[in-house]
Amino acid sequence: MTRDDDEDSGTITLAEWAKEVGRTPEHIAIRWRPTPGFPRPAGRRRRLGARGPGEPVYDRDALETWLAAWEEARARPRRRYEVPGDPDEMRTLNAIARLLGVAGKTLSQYRQTFDAHAEHRDHGARTLYRTGDVVNLLNDRPGAGVASATERDARRGRDLTDQEAARLQAAATPGEWAAIARDLLADGASRPSIGRAVGLTGNAVEQRLRDHDHM
Repeated sequence: MTRDDDEDSGTITLAEWAKEVGRTPEHIAIRWRPTPGFPRPAGRRRRLGARGPGEPVYDRDALETWLAAWEEARARPRRRYEVPGDPDEMRTLNAIARLLGVAGKTLSQYRQTFDAHAEHRDHGARTLYRTGDVVNLLNDRPGAGVASATERDARRGRDLTDQEAARLQAAATPGEWAAIARDLLADGASRPSIGRAVGLTGNAVEQRLRDHDHM
């Protein structure tokens, strides 16, 4: 159901909730929303005087319940890894895994995260990553099983409709583009599909949103 008001005490947009919990809207849309068990939208809210279907809104209590469970899962003791040797050394994920004494899939399941947030470069057919970045990201990962499911779901996110792609392409300013992109992510669109609409990769979409936050 779409409401033509600007506030409803029982529901909240992900952007509004992000401010309350100290996260960026894209962090919630990309990292949390695809996680199994994350609440589904309870409806839509249309700003006063605005046209279109409105922005997805979520039940505030359901979000808080999910966050409490997520924080409890993260608080469980788990192994933390020390950086093996020089943190600036560029290595393959398999090489880093061997130094850490773990199976290669322990790192490869987070490849999308490393590609987005770790310094890396192509070296022939291989990709080399800054060792310190990989280890730090591994230590900051969500609870067991969550990250891999999140990344699979993020890759599977829906494609844009022609109308949604046209909205992105018609954005007149970087701020307008970022606002539209965040709305689409919150509504289940994938980063690659957003990127395809404007000639970017999925990782470049995330980087552009992060850059906009720091403007």
